[in-house]
Amino acid sequence: MSLTRKHLLILVGLVGLLALTACTREITTVVQEEPQPSTCFECHSDSDLKVVYAEEQWALSKHGEGETLAEGAQAGCVRCHCNEGFIQYVADPARLTYEATNSPSNIGCFTCHAPHSNGNFGLRITTPQPLLNGVSFDLGEGNGCVVCHQARRDVAVYITASNSINSRYGPHHGPQGDMLLGTNGYEYAGYTYGDTPYHREMNEDGCVNCHMRTVGLDMGGHTFNVTAVNEETLAETFNVNACKGCHTDIGSDFDFNGVQSEVDALGLQLRGLLVTANLMVESPAGSGIFVPKTASGVSAGNAGAVWNYMYVMVEDKSHGVHNPDYARDLLQSAINYLTPTVQ
Repeated sequence: MSLTRKHLLILVGLVGLLALTACTREITTVVQEEPQPSTCFECHSDSDLKVVYAEEQWALSKHGEGETLAEGAQAGCVRCHCNEGFIQYVADPARLTYEATNSPSNIGCFTCHAPHSNGNFGLRITTPQPLLNGVSFDLGEGNGCVVCHQARRDVAVYITASNSINSRYGPHHGPQGDMLLGTNGYEYAGYTYGDTPYHREMNEDGCVNCHMRTVGLDMGGHTFNVTAVNEETLAETFNVNACKGCHTDIGSDFDFNGVQSEVDALGLQLRGLLVTANLMVESPAGSGIFVPKTASGVSAGNAGAVWNYMYVMVEDKSHGVHNPDYARDLLQSAINYLTPTVQ
């Protein structure tokens, strides 16, 4: 074999070897690990049942029942009737219009709390919330309640010299915030209105201090219920533990010093006067349910009497407990107006 041919064969062999080396691939093994829930357990544990217990309580609350959830599909109602609307408010409390949703979700844990955003179970609302008439007061952890638990109407604007009333006339449902702050009732000229400020000034967290005072599954906590009814005996139990811090001698119900009895008696008297004045009617007949009667051209004084009755006796629902002096005076002043001989 000639030297040239030998060199050529060696060269071909080297080229082939280099080609094989260049085509060699390094095979590596990537181990896929299943994601672990370690981040969840930084906040939750298998033995911490507080969240579960709160959820069970919530299911027994009026909020949890979701009876008015359908209202959340309306832009004018979405703020308080569904989770999506409340979140819109939190994002921009100054907003004037809201976006309706076709599939509203019920008020729930993440409506008031945002633990996965904030890293804790603190409340979304921490600052005093203004009523529609501009009045506000720092209720601590109860501030968030006032976002929705208010009349949603300013009586000074709502009632004019001549008014059209109907069965839905009066403050919007849930004006407890207004009552607690002693404001937004129809106040007659020349009448001095009292105020019982203790339930807002001596309770660091306002609404929460009374309505969340834990007693059991059916009352307190996230049920917000202050009463519970035994389904078998129909006996009603009152959560007076929330009252005993100040009213050490309170009995087994909320009629402390006869406040509720007095307010109910005044309410019954005012209702009778409104019926006589053709401003209120029982509907349906025989039901025991009284509503404002549809009418137009109603004077401010008469409309104010209707407002005060609806405010105290129908919508607030505490029978005077939230603010005894203010509740009594709203009813009494309306009674005086409808019976001018009373001095």
